[in-house]
Amino acid sequence: MSHHLDHSPAAFVVASELAVDPDGASTLEDAFRGRLGQVEGHPGFQHLEVWRDNSSEGSYLMITWWDDETAFRTYMRSPEHRVSHDRIPTEPARARGVGLRRFTRVAT
Repeated sequence: MSHHLDHSPAAFVVASELAVDPDGASTLEDAFRGRLGQVEGHPGFQHLEVWRDNSSEGSYLMITWWDDETAFRTYMRSPEHRVSHDRIPTEPARARGVGLRRFTRVAT
């Protein structure tokens, strides 16, 4: 499946660092693969990827691309976001947020 990223200068990226008990890692990965996809229909959303850190067991990076910060903030307050988070696995597969970074594209 090919994804096209919007390369407009206003692109906004959010990188969320997640940690999970290694015993729950495969369950968490399955949950990401089977997610509802609520964010895809949200105005201003561009793309989502989840990456496993090969050097640190139980560490993940979830990256989302947006048209701008307003679109991201609006989604975070939306009913769709709440619904998607109601499906988060329980222990030991419950991910803990350990960092959040926000970036604005300045060049391509």
